[in-house]
Order: sequence, then C-alpha cells, then structure tokens
Amino acid sequence: MHLRLDCLSAAEKDALHQRVLHVLSHVGVGIRSERVLRSLEESGTRVDWAHGVARFAPEQVQDCLSRTPRSVRLAARNVAHDLKIGEGAPLACTTDGEASMVLDDATGTVREATRDDLVYFYGLFDALPQLDFIWTSLTACDLDPLVGGLENDLIALESTSKHVQSVVAHSPEQVPPLLEMLRAVAGASLHERPIYSSLHCPVSPLQFEGDKLDASVELARNGVPILLYPLPLMGTTAPMSVLGTAVVTIAEFLAGIVIFQSAAPGCALLVITTGGVGDLRTGNYLCGTPEVALLNAITVSMGRWYGLPCVSSGISSDAKSVGFQAGAEGLMTAMAAVLAGTDALVAAGLIDSARVASTAKLMLDCDSLGALRRLLELPPVDDASTLIDDIEAVGPGGHFLTRRSSRERSRGREVWRPTVFQRGNLSEFADRPLVADALERARDLLADHTPTPIPDEVRSEARAIFDRHVRTAGCATY
Repeated sequence: MHLRLDCLSAAEKDALHQRVLHVLSHVGVGIRSERVLRSLEESGTRVDWAHGVARFAPEQVQDCLSRTPRSVRLAARNVAHDLKIGEGAPLACTTDGEASMVLDDATGTVREATRDDLVYFYGLFDALPQLDFIWTSLTACDLDPLVGGLENDLIALESTSKHVQSVVAHSPEQVPPLLEMLRAVAGASLHERPIYSSLHCPVSPLQFEGDKLDASVELARNGVPILLYPLPLMGTTAPMSVLGTAVVTIAEFLAGIVIFQSAAPGCALLVITTGGVGDLRTGNYLCGTPEVALLNAITVSMGRWYGLPCVSSGISSDAKSVGFQAGAEGLMTAMAAVLAGTDALVAAGLIDSARVASTAKLMLDCDSLGALRRLLELPPVDDASTLIDDIEAVGPGGHFLTRRSSRERSRGREVWRPTVFQRGNLSEFADRPLVADALERARDLLADHTPTPIPDEVRSEARAIFDRHVRTAGCATY
C-alpha cells in the first residue's frame, strides 16, 4: 500500500480535461515539420497549412491515448539496473538537468562545466544507489557544439551502467550515428534493449520545432522511449495562473501523444507532468516555488487519470547555495509530486534554477529521496504491522526496549536512516558542516566504486562511430 493524495475531484479532472480538449481542437498546435504535418493530415488531422497548425479532435486524442503503453521499460547496460516506469512500479529517481556551471562546494566558486565534470558526475551518479537512471545533466563548454550532444551521450554510456536519458535535442543528421552507437553498446536492437531514452521538449506555448521533432520521431520508430517534456512558464509562455499553466502543459503533452502515436504507433512514451514560473521582475525561470508544487500535484493527477507513465520535477531549487532554502524548496516540490503519485522523479544535484551542479547538493538530495521513498511505505493495518502482541505483552507502564521486534525492526526498514543528514548528539557535529560531510561521503563512495565496464571492443566500436560522424560534420577541434 502506498500513501497517495489526489488534489482534484473526478468532476474537476473532467472540467480541466474539457478545457484542454478545447485548446487542442480550436486553438491547435504549431508544428514546424512538413513531414509530421503531412503524416497527421493523412491520418485525418485538420491541418492549417498557411500557419502550420494542427487541430486535434477529442476522439483522435482518446484514440492515441489508448495506443500509448501504460508502462515503459528502461533497460540498462547492466541488466540489474533495468527499470519499469508506471503501472504500480516503485518510484524511480534520476538526476536534474541541464546545468552549464559547476559549484566548488568547498570554496563557493562557480565555473563553467567541462568534459572532466561529465566523467566525474556521471561516475558519481552510477555509484549512488538512490538514483535509478541518469540524465545527461551537464553541458560542457569544451565540447564542440556541432557534436557535443552526441559526445555527451557517449561519455554517459561509458561512465554508467544505468539507463541513460538524454536531455540533448538532437538534429536529424545525428540520429543515424546515435542509433549505431546505441546498438553497439546495447548489443541488440533498441526495441529489445532500450538502454537509452530521449527528451523532447515542445516550444511553449503550443509549438513543436521541426528538425528536433523529426529527429525524435525517428528515434521513437527505432525503439527509443521518448520523454515528452513541456515546460511552459507561468506568466511568460503560459498564462499567469496555476490552472492556466496546467492547461497549456497538459495540452502540449497530449499533443505530443497524438504526434508520436500517429507516427510510430505503440511507441514508448513518458510525460513530464510539471511546469515552471517566470519571474516577471528578473526574467528568470523559477523551479522551487509553491506554484510549481501545485502544478506538480495537478498535472500528475491528470497524468494518472489518463493512464500515462508520469515523471515529475522535484528537489529542484532556485537557491544560490547549498543551504536551508535548497532543501526546503526541493522537498516541497518533490513531495507534492510524490504524494500525487508520480512514477518517477527528476530530482538531484542542481541549484540556481537548474543552472549550477553541486556535489554536496547531489549527496543531500539523495538523502531527501530516501526519506520520500520511506514516506510512501504505508503498511496494511493488521496485527503484524500494529504489533498488537507486543502491546499486550508489555501492558501499561512497561517499555518495548527488550522486545525482539524492536531490535529487528530498528535494524531493518522501519526507521529510515540517512547517509549524510546528521543525527546523534549535537556535540558530535559542532565542527562538522553538513556540506563538508556530503563531500566526504562523495569521496568515499567514488573511492570504493567502479562502474560496470564496457568491453574494450565495444567501446572502440562506439568511439569509431562517433569519430566518423565528427569527420563528416567537419569539426576542427577533434
């Protein structure tokens, strides 16, 4: 049994759904791919060619929802890390993205991310048991922009044996070498072993970019699960209301469902049910506000109502350092999504509105994820869980210290134990800042961990595929 809270009644869900259908059928969605528009028109979609807008009828939306699998398998290089997302599977957690800066937690210095940071962080992600799969969370300044996304993917595949979910928006010409690399590393077709999935982000409000959409459709046809990630910002690319932003968010991921199921029927899709806030005073993107928590709760509720595998944001923060604000904002947004029933959480490692990566934040976030998982463990009400026999045996005025159940359960899962959060006596931690403990924990973890290696011949083959693409792309820096 899992603890679940639903913020919307059945009538409210239907009312919200009707407004989303109105947007899809009357306002429509801008699609900048002639190929996709033509395919949609052939399947019965009303297409306004003059403006590049597709309008979806309610029955078409429902038909494509019915074709979408209710769960998605995310395979990994190491089969022990294979995952199922959806249909009652345990909560899965990943990292946050996509930062371009790195915080030196010891000095407070912020600098641009480099290739070495990709290797370091992806190796640390691999070592952390609280993370079930990884995002390609950083953009390195020293990778050639023409092929940097592809190299980022390859570094991730080499550095972790967990499932890799790429946040890079690939271009159509990068799809063939990417698929070739993935098949080499997987040792099978991606329909059989989907070791990699790809994020596709609409351009809010209500648009899908052409080249990136063509690339994502081709990946879906070849067995790559697609994560549909609308990110309208309340007040800028969405209305200045929580429910208005929810309507745009839901309309965008349902439009994505129609587009991808029309192009690749039965393909594996996940949806990120979240949103953000635009700060009209600064122009900044905000991800750690109460409004984001509300958006998480509302859109997860709707995603579950549609029967879709849902991913949500959480643990993200607008804080500028690893301190109280970072923890408070992160747990607020994450708890809203988790209690609403999200299947997976995009979570750990970033501050400053997901622009800066921090080792200490990553380690502390993993303790937050452990606490959230414990929060979901609601046992059945029976004699075993209520320990009625112990209560009868001890009686009034006794104690439970000598009971066998106290010893066994204290060593088990009854009381969650953190890896970095500080417990014990105050005197033990008087001169031990939490950030310093987090960094020490990261060093110890990496010292004892070696990712499952890629066989040398497979690594060489994948690198050779990448090198051929580099030459074709005409990159002078390699």
